[in-house]
Amino acid sequence: MPSVAQLSKTILVVGKVHAIHDDLKAFGKRHTIKYVANNSRQQMIKDVKRVANEGRVDILFFTDGSIWSSPINEEVFGPLLPHLSFVSGVGAGFDHMDVDYLERHQIYYSNTPKAVSYPTATTATMLILQTLRCASQAELGIRRGEWRGALQPTPDTRDIIVGILGMGTIGKIVCKQVQAFGMRVIYHNRSQLSIEEENGAEYVSFDQLLQYSDVIDIHCPLNVHTRKRFSDAEFARMKPGVIIVNTSRGAVIDESALIRAMESGHVARVGLDVFEKEPTVNPYFMKSDRATLLPHWGTSTKKTVIDVEREGFANIVSYLNTGIPNTPVNHPFD
Repeated sequence: MPSVAQLSKTILVVGKVHAIHDDLKAFGKRHTIKYVANNSRQQMIKDVKRVANEGRVDILFFTDGSIWSSPINEEVFGPLLPHLSFVSGVGAGFDHMDVDYLERHQIYYSNTPKAVSYPTATTATMLILQTLRCASQAELGIRRGEWRGALQPTPDTRDIIVGILGMGTIGKIVCKQVQAFGMRVIYHNRSQLSIEEENGAEYVSFDQLLQYSDVIDIHCPLNVHTRKRFSDAEFARMKPGVIIVNTSRGAVIDESALIRAMESGHVARVGLDVFEKEPTVNPYFMKSDRATLLPHWGTSTKKTVIDVEREGFANIVSYLNTGIPNTPVNHPFD
């Protein structure tokens, strides 16, 4: 594929800009930069169509996760054809983007997996610790004036086996963090890692992960293979009293099945940063003091806001210089 470095492009920035104003200003000397807000899906679609009617758009750059405007699909991309050739997004997940549509039209999509890895991992580790020590239950009790109330001694971190599903960049960070608290780590991937990458963790089958884990920590993308990957059959194969932590995508878990497992006591507690029908949260979780809940907050740090923009912008620079972004999700010309 030929380099596009010397060609003037039109870049449409969707969302707020926090950290790369100077970069975009410098880019504006060679390329045309246009902006639209991303406050609602319908308004964003109208604004994209308006810009498309004004002239060609070659690159779309989403500066926020855009999951709140999902799905990002033909309604957004269609008006920009046939000139659109690259979409730069932020965040690690991409289930909100119709990557298949982009692939069919030979359009690259890139994400920013490096920028979001550490804060997502630390959020998962925090939820593991909170659920192990019944932190939400203890806090709610003390706020009600019950002091320790019905609290019982909790498991000790040094006696815990954490099972990580998805030992990618995020999972590896979680592995190191929980090991620092004395926990043992087992993991399941599509393939086993090298000894160096495992860092003392043990590779197991998916069934073994379910069978032996005291805590199951989920870090897998949402796709046709992982949607509702955890349902009644999977919960039944887990240890009684297991803890579930999820910072990946809510729909990886069948929430109705999870609630049944919690009601029976088979699942002791959950730590959830993601939900099946965001921003709606099932009332059962809202009422349960055995559920520690966050509003898809894992990557919401000041540093991450800056880092995802810079990584997304670096993908644009790479695409303009080489024809390929640094972190492509798809490979439309293979």
